[in-house]
Amino acid sequence: MAIDYTIYQNLYNSMNNILYQLQLLGTQNHSTGSLYSGRTTSSTQSFADTFQSAVQKLGVPESMDSIFEEAAELYDVPVNLLMAVGKAESGYNANAVSPVGAMGVMQLMPATAASLGVDNAFDARSNIMGGAKYLSQMLQRYDGDIDLALAAYNAGSGNVEKYGGVPPFDETINYIRRIRGYMGEDLTTGKTVESAASSKTTGRTSALKNTTVDTSAEFTQELAEYFVNMMRLQMMSRVSSLGSSSFLDIGSDTDRLW
Repeated sequence: MAIDYTIYQNLYNSMNNILYQLQLLGTQNHSTGSLYSGRTTSSTQSFADTFQSAVQKLGVPESMDSIFEEAAELYDVPVNLLMAVGKAESGYNANAVSPVGAMGVMQLMPATAASLGVDNAFDARSNIMGGAKYLSQMLQRYDGDIDLALAAYNAGSGNVEKYGGVPPFDETINYIRRIRGYMGEDLTTGKTVESAASSKTTGRTSALKNTTVDTSAEFTQELAEYFVNMMRLQMMSRVSSLGSSSFLDIGSDTDRLW
């Protein structure tokens, strides 16, 4: 039976209209110290950026799986490879510390984390992004050879150069074999995490309760924007899985579904 995409188009148009109205409301709000601070979401900002911004402001936990997917897309690394490394390195434990001092989900050494721009290696989002960036660099360095990239991740690129390939270390050989096995599985972390930025926001929101500024309207607006964009992201994911996205251009029809 043919799939009727009309409902998706109408839902997209309706939510786009709602977001536009929220943005207009934001331009009228200039309360000092408010959660929203009168800022609006750029019309050119991606759905993922808008979603992440709202998540951080509201302190809403996000799926670790979605962070892996975002990092894989951003750095052009196969998501099953990235998640397999995360599983092998720490079992997706954001607080993991190895005997040699490697930290977080992707087990980044302090110097490596700093070179990748990761300020807080125990922040899952930053750590995964750093690990994805490093894997991307190694894949580029070794012309897409996954085994060499993994060998460099585990034993260092210096040893890969020294031995002209995968170093003859049992640990490294078993590491590659284990990750290759994980890559064939249907991986999921089953975890949600709260970013460092959202933790700061939670504290800022608590502090605002002690002021005379009424932030209830701003919070409601942010909350609405969060849910609207979450729905849009879910819709796009659903449509992508159905194999079509050609109808996602913003249309002129803004009829409400409710």
